[in-house]
Amino acid sequence: GLRNTQRMLRLALLAGICASASAFSATAPAGPHALLRRATSSSYPTPPSISSRGGLRRPRAAGMGPSMQFGGLFGGKKTVTAEEAGLIPAIFPEGTEVGTSEVLCKYPNWVKSAMAMGDIFSFGDTPTKGAGEIKPGDTITPVQAQSQPTLGWSGDAGAFYTVIMTNPDAPTAKDPNQREWVHWVRGNIPGDNLPCDGEDGGDNVKEYVGAGPMEGSGVQRYFIMIFKQAGKVDFEGKDRVPFTESERPGFKTAEFAEKYELGTPIGFTYFKAEYDNYVPELYARLKGELKD
Repeated sequence: GLRNTQRMLRLALLAGICASASAFSATAPAGPHALLRRATSSSYPTPPSISSRGGLRRPRAAGMGPSMQFGGLFGGKKTVTAEEAGLIPAIFPEGTEVGTSEVLCKYPNWVKSAMAMGDIFSFGDTPTKGAGEIKPGDTITPVQAQSQPTLGWSGDAGAFYTVIMTNPDAPTAKDPNQREWVHWVRGNIPGDNLPCDGEDGGDNVKEYVGAGPMEGSGVQRYFIMIFKQAGKVDFEGKDRVPFTESERPGFKTAEFAEKYELGTPIGFTYFKAEYDNYVPELYARLKGELKD
């Protein structure tokens, strides 16, 4: 009768729901971010490989956009012109054409805390919240900038790139008589092997040194510029600088770019930083007075 018909309809509906749930659970990865991973996994046709650091590493792809180099999870884009940031005229003269390619920058999410330099029992191993993903003009601390960041931009297959990071405000923004203090130069980065993360096949011409504004010097700017090389570059030995303080003040990005035919930046980002208690530790390490 009618009651039996209604019962049969309910059973059929329940069976259909169970079948759909079973099919979804068989195909969807587990975990709270399963749908997000499914949405981005199609961008990576091959599985992750194991890096020399022992972690999972995304496969490289020529022409991959900068956001996808970070798994497509990078925050919203923030655009700042070279004039607004002060890159022009601090580093390049008025009238210089600076490209507008998006440059993404990510520092570690966690870092070692600064040592108490007067306390022999301080080892600086306490985890401190890192800067993570930063946008142009963000303010971070020297302790957050102590390690080389990961950078992403749209690279061309077969091309090579150079990264230059300098501070035009040393020793103070009011009297920048050390302009520019060069913190990092990494060259011959393959455009089809991004992001720039230390495992990109590039070459640290000048080893990375984090932000180190002196006490009382105020807020300073740190520009990270990307140059597209004309070809692979043979950087001269005299332009190479290890992890030391020497030969860093007075650097001229424009002259270095002209020497190696780098042109002008295709894109840039920057951050600001002010003195914190990591700075004395940084300079002690640069002088070789303190080692890990």
